[in-house]
Amino acid sequence: MVAQSRRSVRKWALWTLTVPAFVVVVLVDFAALGYGVQTFTELPSWRGLDVVAALTVSALIAVEGARRVENRRRRGGALHKDLAPAWMIAAAIILHPALAILVVVLLRIWWRIRAGKCIPYRWAFSTSVHVLAVGAAHEVFVSARELFGGSELALVASMVMTAVTFVATDALLCGLAISLILPGSSRQETVGGLDDLCIDATAAMFGCLLAGACLISPWFAFVAIPITLTAQRALLLGQLESEAQTDPKTSLTRVDWWRRQTEEMLRGARTQREQMAVLLIDIDHFKQVNDRHGHLVGDEALRAVATILRSAIRAKDVIGRFGGEEFVIALPDTGIDEATVTADRLRNAVAASPLAAMCAGVLDDPDLDPDTFHLTVSVGVSVYPADGISVDDLLLRADRAMYAAKAAGRNRVRLAADLSALTTPKPHPHPVATGAAAPTDRA
Repeated sequence: MVAQSRRSVRKWALWTLTVPAFVVVVLVDFAALGYGVQTFTELPSWRGLDVVAALTVSALIAVEGARRVENRRRRGGALHKDLAPAWMIAAAIILHPALAILVVVLLRIWWRIRAGKCIPYRWAFSTSVHVLAVGAAHEVFVSARELFGGSELALVASMVMTAVTFVATDALLCGLAISLILPGSSRQETVGGLDDLCIDATAAMFGCLLAGACLISPWFAFVAIPITLTAQRALLLGQLESEAQTDPKTSLTRVDWWRRQTEEMLRGARTQREQMAVLLIDIDHFKQVNDRHGHLVGDEALRAVATILRSAIRAKDVIGRFGGEEFVIALPDTGIDEATVTADRLRNAVAASPLAAMCAGVLDDPDLDPDTFHLTVSVGVSVYPADGISVDDLLLRADRAMYAAKAAGRNRVRLAADLSALTTPKPHPHPVATGAAAPTDRA
């Protein structure tokens, strides 16, 4: 029995957290527990259970109706935004905080039942965050009503402030926890990007509308179900658009989307009379990786190189997977000298990175010896307008330069400008029509 209890405790995974993360998680859990006990002891009566039932049942129907959509949208990260908080926001506005907490707990219990496997401490922490967010939102609503008075406009303003408080509390506490539990997480991974902000705003405003409808009659909560389902499906459009633009193996931009962005960048360079560079990067001897270690390791190596390249460029640079083991990067406002430095920095970053460790961490393959498993890249560089005035011209010149780097021994950077100088025809006493230089043979 004791051994079983110990295994149960270990499954919580709470003890694997760093000290700061552990402290934050435990403090939030105890704060929510204490607040919940306090509100229930101060509950004057159980009047309002009909609203609790209406909000809970309608929310569960909406959640179940959107389950397939949300499973499709979920990307597997620590942060996931949906419209479920709308029902909690409505509860915070129209109910006593104890009854609003009851709505939160019922919804979270249902989620736990339907979710199957989950990390218990994370479920408990998320529930606690929602409890505290409901409490903070309700206090803001009461204070705003006292401050603004009883007019209809004041009611709307109070509702909006309540919704904003709920969303802000949830975002701050979850963002803090994610940053401590997963060190090195980016801002987008902790609090979300623009799309996540739009989802929060939609949930907040929908919660206000739902609260206003329920003030007339709790039955209006059920009218909101089809609206919620339609809104959930609309959220999927952004997910599908992102997937259409993203290469599944490397999470980089697909080449067609990269071309659109680069063409727009090139139009801006023409207008501003600025230079722009294109880098074409190919992994050396990549076929040997697949032949020696298998395609699974090859895919992991491809992802590792993509991660290295993406982390070594500027935010305004555009990187995409060109195909196979090739990558392409557009560098706005970049001349030949800066492009050369950037290309050499990327080449060095790949050659010096512990690819064996990066791949073994995923595949746990003992054959990935750091002393023998390493990759290099060959890079071709072209610059607008010297090497071409269109995206196709720049790609062609960069491609020729990249194959020249391979022919020179690989793990090198070659410039299209240097190739142009080498292939410039000598003056002829009798001018003849000349075509484009023939591309360098593949190495």
